[in-house]
Amino acid sequence: MTKRSTKKPMIKRATGEKYPTAVVETDGPGQQGAPDAPTTDGHQDAGSTDAAASPARDAYRDMLTHVDEKGDVRMVDVSDKAVTQRLAVAEGSILMHPETQAMVLEDRAKKGDVLACARVAGIMASKRTSDLIPMCHPLMITKSKVDIEPIPAQGDGARADGRVGFRVTSTLGVTGVTGIEMEALTATSVACLTIYDMCKAVDRGMEIVDVRLLHKEGGRSGVWERAEQADAPAVAPATDTAPATDAAPYSAETADPVEPEPASPLPGGPGAKAAAPAIAFIGYQNSGKTTLVEKIIKRLTQRGLRVGSIKHHGHKGFDIDQPGKDSWRHAQAGSRHVGLVAPGQYAEYAYTENEVPVGDLLTHYTDVDIVIVEGYKTAGLPNIVVTRSGVDRLRGDTSYDLIDENTLAIACNDVVERNFRARAAREAEQADAVRELPPFISINDAAALVNFILRWLGR
Repeated sequence: MTKRSTKKPMIKRATGEKYPTAVVETDGPGQQGAPDAPTTDGHQDAGSTDAAASPARDAYRDMLTHVDEKGDVRMVDVSDKAVTQRLAVAEGSILMHPETQAMVLEDRAKKGDVLACARVAGIMASKRTSDLIPMCHPLMITKSKVDIEPIPAQGDGARADGRVGFRVTSTLGVTGVTGIEMEALTATSVACLTIYDMCKAVDRGMEIVDVRLLHKEGGRSGVWERAEQADAPAVAPATDTAPATDAAPYSAETADPVEPEPASPLPGGPGAKAAAPAIAFIGYQNSGKTTLVEKIIKRLTQRGLRVGSIKHHGHKGFDIDQPGKDSWRHAQAGSRHVGLVAPGQYAEYAYTENEVPVGDLLTHYTDVDIVIVEGYKTAGLPNIVVTRSGVDRLRGDTSYDLIDENTLAIACNDVVERNFRARAAREAEQADAVRELPPFISINDAAALVNFILRWLGR
């Protein structure tokens, strides 16, 4: 019987080290383990593969510095390397159910502040990397920063598959003789694992993905940057017209090809969809509308919605843009309609004889999912009445009178809720009819208000 050898074939490199053929790349089938003829520069010839199709190998890159000539692992001797400032940036993502993300953002996790704990865990882990990775050198870390941002379902920072979660970015720095990439990757990984641990009771299906190095600098190899992946081509929206062919459309009169009109990036331009639904936050002065609206916009954005907003100034006359700016100078010089355009954004300022109806403004809001309107008590919009005391301190009017058939909810405190319910009960006794009040939601519970708005949107 022929006895088969179990010893792995070895390739001796020009660097003086040996590697199993399983870890040495080959340029074509059937070449693994085959002896290659040495070239004049000391590298091994890749065989018959065209040189243009196979870039030259870098002997320094081929060296597995953690493996000695016998194939045993070792800690690399870095005593002769130069001391340089080194930096590494790594990222990773943890994907989860949208409700789990909302729980974290709204600080409702039973174990406490998930993101704060994950940031601390990542920093602590970066300092213990040499205890976890056998051949890592202990480093005197000079910088360890862990940032965690929510991944929205739509808009900037969203994933192509629409999944949500959190993106962790770790930035590590050191002044020393060896790199700090492993510390950055370890910080990112442990931060993601901590988020998993804090949330696993409600979502065991979370996934940690795309842990990778983004950037490193310092040392002999200098700066390395991960190449950005090209964005996938946008999918054209479906239309009611017949499918387009590869040929350009022709005019029946001229028989010449007619170029399609490019879609305008402006809301309301060619191809615009219907205006977004709007919900107004109404109330008297100093009722807390602006503070509440700010929280609502932030939380809706974190949930992945594209949010627009309209503010009713309420007072005639206000300066267009900031004094001293070019657009302000144009207006001061006599321009009645000032346009301001910059990459990624634009604005228009105009003087009018009468106040522009909010309905006219809403026709421009075709590029968002919802419009949050602050003010416009008499516009007839679906609204949430916001009140802290129940009474307008300037006029003595009561916020109770703002409740009408368009009111979806009342944002107030417990005292106002009791007063409003008592008034409704008195009116019911006098009119012998029960008045149905909309639901009450705490003015201090922005998360509950956001959930209410999402249900109203059908999400």
